[in-house]
Amino acid sequence: MQFKLTLLALFAVSISFGQNLKTFTVTMHPDSLPWLSVKKQKAYNTGEAATVKEELDFAIIPTPSGKSVTTEWFNMKATNEKVPAHLTGTATKIAAISFDNDQFTKCKTVADLKRMTGYLTTNSLANFAVIRNSPDYYQRCFIIESTDGKRGLLFVTEMGNGTLKVEAKTE
Repeated sequence: MQFKLTLLALFAVSISFGQNLKTFTVTMHPDSLPWLSVKKQKAYNTGEAATVKEELDFAIIPTPSGKSVTTEWFNMKATNEKVPAHLTGTATKIAAISFDNDQFTKCKTVADLKRMTGYLTTNSLANFAVIRNSPDYYQRCFIIESTDGKRGLLFVTEMGNGTLKVEAKTE
């Protein structure tokens, strides 16, 4: 009987702490694949985005600013003036965090994600986050939170010619 209880307790612990994060990688480009659906684990072009607007979480939107271009994530909240009205809908939140690639890689389970990002409250997240706003400033890692409170991480790597590789880990 004691063995069965111990085995049951170990099983319960492994389920609650060992749940791996879902992972996926997409290639995005502000000019051709600017729309991201975390739920569908896919990037969309503008034509496709209209057919799945309820599934879209973010857009990568470049904005000219003097001699440089500011590149930002925007959620699909209706009050975002940079998101086309016909594509608004979801209100997933986002914030830039200072994880490097090693920290992102080490975050493998839901328990890791909660431990590593637990200091951030929902109020710490917003409807947009800057990826790049000058040749000197480039933010790579972001925490996201869907309207149901599920969290995840996005890690952005510039691949050249404006192409971005986005790696995602979600609950």
